Amino acid sequence: RKACRMMEIDGSLMEGGGQVVRVSSALSALLGLSIRIHKIRGGRSKPGLAAQHAAGLHLVTALCCGNIEGAAIGSQEITLLPSIPSPRAEHVADAKTAGSCMLLLQSALPVCCLFPPPAP
Repeated sequence: RKACRMMEIDGSLMEGGGQVVRVSSALSALLGLSIRIHKIRGGRSKPGLAAQHAAGLHLVTALCCGNIEGAAIGSQEITLLPSIPSPRAEHVADAKTAGSCMLLLQSALPVCCLFPPPAP
């Protein structure tokens, strides 16, 4: 499965928070659709990725064996190029704060639950 189309997403739309990043990255991995998100968290007083957003993006990228560009704290633009589901059963992510655990799950759980199981 190769991602060939690129979808542009304005991260400042609606509430302009991290939910755009979490949902978009999960759907990108599941659909095999490359995405570029710009103006990330543009509706916030501190725009750009926080630690939990960067950790979630790296986790989703690992789950789909993809490539990510720009997923650093403070970044206001990322590009995610998903690939195939990871055959590994264990992944680790550290968002640095306990309150961010559920935010990581919002990104990763749809990917973990809906990816087809690896071939034997």
